[in-house]
Amino acid sequence: MLTLIGRLYYLTIMKGTHYKVLSDKNRIQTCLLAPSRGLIHDQNGAVLAGHKTNYRALLTPELANSPTDLIKTIAAVLQLSDDHYHILLTRFKRNKRQSLLIKEDLTWDELSKIEIQSEELKGILIEKGERRFYPYADITCHTVGYVASATITDLKESEPLLQLPGFRIGKSGIEQVLNTSLQGKAGLKEVEVNAYGRVIRTLETFNPTKGADIALTIDIKVQQEVAKILSREESAGAVVMDIHNGAILALVSHPTFNAQLFTDAISQRDWHDIVHHPRRPLTNKVVHGQYAPGSIFKMMVALAALEDNIIDEHTSCHCPGYYDYNGHRFHCWNWKQGGHGHVTVQSAIARSCDTFFFTIATKLGINRMATVAQTFGFGAQTQIELPSERAGLIPTKEWKQRIKRQVWTGGDTINASIGQGYLLSTPLQQARMMAMLVNGLHPIMPHLIKREGMPAQPALPYKIEHIDLIKKGMDDAVNQPLGTAYRARIQNHPFSMGGKTASTQVSRITAQQRLEGTHNDRPYHLREHAMFSGFSSIENPRYSVAVVVEHGGGGARVAAPLARDILIAVHQREVKT
Repeated sequence: MLTLIGRLYYLTIMKGTHYKVLSDKNRIQTCLLAPSRGLIHDQNGAVLAGHKTNYRALLTPELANSPTDLIKTIAAVLQLSDDHYHILLTRFKRNKRQSLLIKEDLTWDELSKIEIQSEELKGILIEKGERRFYPYADITCHTVGYVASATITDLKESEPLLQLPGFRIGKSGIEQVLNTSLQGKAGLKEVEVNAYGRVIRTLETFNPTKGADIALTIDIKVQQEVAKILSREESAGAVVMDIHNGAILALVSHPTFNAQLFTDAISQRDWHDIVHHPRRPLTNKVVHGQYAPGSIFKMMVALAALEDNIIDEHTSCHCPGYYDYNGHRFHCWNWKQGGHGHVTVQSAIARSCDTFFFTIATKLGINRMATVAQTFGFGAQTQIELPSERAGLIPTKEWKQRIKRQVWTGGDTINASIGQGYLLSTPLQQARMMAMLVNGLHPIMPHLIKREGMPAQPALPYKIEHIDLIKKGMDDAVNQPLGTAYRARIQNHPFSMGGKTASTQVSRITAQQRLEGTHNDRPYHLREHAMFSGFSSIENPRYSVAVVVEHGGGGARVAAPLARDILIAVHQREVKT
């Protein structure tokens, strides 16, 4: 008896605290509570990423007699595919102690089946939650992006929320860039369980913190109009920007894809169709597409030559349709009509005379052209709030020597003067350049997240009379009969458009093709890209636009009309609001 009393004293008094802790660990379990993800709105409050009520079936291993058998049973009840069934088994075997998401977005019929067969389905719980919903899933897929289930790589992070069954994180667009802010913070629930792991009661709950709501600069009505306009072409992209603060009103890459498919667990067939689509819908052509800027780059060459006093507004050059340099003949695009005759910098921009820019480029040199272009943001990311933005390329003599192990040649300079050769830029960079040309040379940062005011930046150190001369050239390019975009001018509206067309080669045009005029009859993938970068209005600039139509042919014939219709839609929307 003394021995039993002594042992009892030891366990209850001396070791009581120790065993109480061990007992509580067995008795009390802590569960994470998923927070509600923040909403994403457009500039007027329209929801671009919201929620819908979602009922889902979860398997709790400790409540099931045989989890593997239960998975087989629930798969039959919900008529899951063989692939889905095997995926569930694989996930369970990977972590046998974690709750397993069986299926989301259950229909009322499926919920009824589970309730009716609840005795056979012990261990299957129905949970009410939220499912990410995109009201404009097609046209905002490249900006808003989408959420999807965490991958094995994601699970290696220390974020506890990732351990929740079915928890989704941002995988592209704003959803990815601002994922931490949008997803909020997890809550906790302490529950008491018995020796079999069954929940007896809830002890304490700490509510989760909802994610932050995000307002974008996008106007969804303008976005819809731009998407509708671009749908005329097979593959295109466009961006509309406020020239004073860099706010993006619309950013569309066509063709699009349904972002909701990724949120709802995309099927193999849908994934195959998207990935193998010949026009690459997953690529955001405005931010990730890198194209030779073509004649849009001529404004940079003209400004560099004006600033270095190589030319002035009266400098004239004769264009016979070609330019001979070191035994090589470089053709102007208008060579079949005998060239442009005598042109000045203003008319050379308006008529896009290649010969004029060939001539001044040989005096200017690539490094000076590159310096001016870089001050307008070419060759560098714009820092827009989208993942994996491309920087483009502004080559120099040093760059070619370092990367290509070759000496820069005069022919390289001539090609660069018309935006060809090694030059690469994104439509977003072109829109920013155009904005800075017409906003008083104030640097701006393109952005999608709505902000209250932007810090002013010092204006670029160029003479305003040189900028005015270039703007006159862009005005004439659209609004004078000899301008390359005259047929795309805005008519019957109280505002006008200025800008520059470009047609950029993706393959070399042979002398035979040039002679026969068959270079436009080449297969789709060898045709020129059609581009236009412009602004409106001429009298009071407010918006800049950049359009690219992949393999569309002529910029004046294809891209400029799209830009015109986009700017008309923007101004009409402005009047309505």
